[in-house]
Amino acid sequence: VTQQQYAVFLNLTAYRPADGQNFLKVFDPESASPVVWVGLQEARDYCAWAGKRLPHAYEWQLAAQGTDGREYPWGNGLDISRFPKISHGRDVPRLPSVGSFPAGDSPFGLSDMVGLVWQFTDEFRDLHSRSALLKGTSLYNPLMHGGFPSESEPGNWYHPTARKLTQHNRLLLMDLSYERAGTLGFRCVGRHPDQAAGPSHIHEAADFLQV
Repeated sequence: VTQQQYAVFLNLTAYRPADGQNFLKVFDPESASPVVWVGLQEARDYCAWAGKRLPHAYEWQLAAQGTDGREYPWGNGLDISRFPKISHGRDVPRLPSVGSFPAGDSPFGLSDMVGLVWQFTDEFRDLHSRSALLKGTSLYNPLMHGGFPSESEPGNWYHPTARKLTQHNRLLLMDLSYERAGTLGFRCVGRHPDQAAGPSHIHEAADFLQV
């Protein structure tokens, strides 16, 4: 979901979260880059307003991977020209507009599935904690002292990469606003207009908003 799209939601609904700490800390209502600095609930609320919802992790993976089991949206080899340049600086860089790297699109034509921002999917719960399953990886991966073994696959444990479509990250959910970050966005999934009611299959996975 882009900042432009989220701005329409805000303007039409006067939506404000219960806890506003860091909500849309960096926000340009005219920008076509992904909306960030939103938490899990704000992402869910937008999707519900749009008549959609957040994807399950398996739906996200199908939409990114297609049906041939490829490792990345474009095929089976890591190609760093197909997603934004990895940023090793101190600050999160300005995010490019959605769709700026069409060579990295998925088999269903979905853009920016990996390498731009982490994306919310399922929520995981156990007896002691809650966490969100994140897919897609952010372009932000700051260098630690001494650098990384590789530009294409850096090894910072605090900012891990999960560009392979079978991989994910888990973000601990501690409070309403703590998961907001400049590296985390979302996309929504909805039923395809031609799909009859029933279990979700490939059509639903292919109906993601372009984020």
